Amino acid sequence: MKIIVFTDTHANLPALRAFLREIKKEGYDAAFHTGDAVGLGPWPGETIDLLEETPRLHLLAGNHDAWLCGGVPKGSARWLAEHYDWLGGQVSRRHRTAAAAWPFLSEHEFEGVRAAFVHYALSACGTQVALPISEHIALDLDALIGRHSSLLVFHGHRHKASDLKGKVRYVNPGALGCWHKPAARYLVARFHKGKVSIQHKAVPYDWDELLKGFAARKVPDYERILGSYFAK
Repeated sequence: MKIIVFTDTHANLPALRAFLREIKKEGYDAAFHTGDAVGLGPWPGETIDLLEETPRLHLLAGNHDAWLCGGVPKGSARWLAEHYDWLGGQVSRRHRTAAAAWPFLSEHEFEGVRAAFVHYALSACGTQVALPISEHIALDLDALIGRHSSLLVFHGHRHKASDLKGKVRYVNPGALGCWHKPAARYLVARFHKGKVSIQHKAVPYDWDELLKGFAARKVPDYERILGSYFAK
């Protein structure tokens, strides 16, 4: 059983297209996106469309996807509120309805290995991503014990790739669409007779196309976004 896991596309269409071309050639049995399809990047509506068209793809909700549906939290930074005002004009009601249906956590069993998929730690109600992110990723995610019965958890939210041990194993492929390099990151997990092997991979994409997209779409305060989320 071969699965693909990716996360945090953040409306980066060039990265998503490059990644999808690569995994189509590579082949897979199932794919999982662990949240934040939208937010920050120039193409939120097109990103949701393309994700929904992708065969055998399971979509989970992240905090940005939840904000698309319910608005940013009260007291959010002005630039974030302005970004979501802009984003609201880039998506349709259908896009919001689609994102609202994505679960916050799901579990699957592959060749005797049970795996959970989630964006990050959740609020008490289980329908919001817990914020802010701390430096103790495994400890944050250990709070989910009881919401799932898996020994392997794939997640996102922190844009840096990681493979950590807490009460169970936590694996993050790294953000696909929000990194200081023009490379779309993902992982391949192969399951066989109760064991799993994980390989982190990346495929290059057109950085100039992304920069032109920010300008052409008139993304508010996009220089701040590039400096904060796409720089070292």
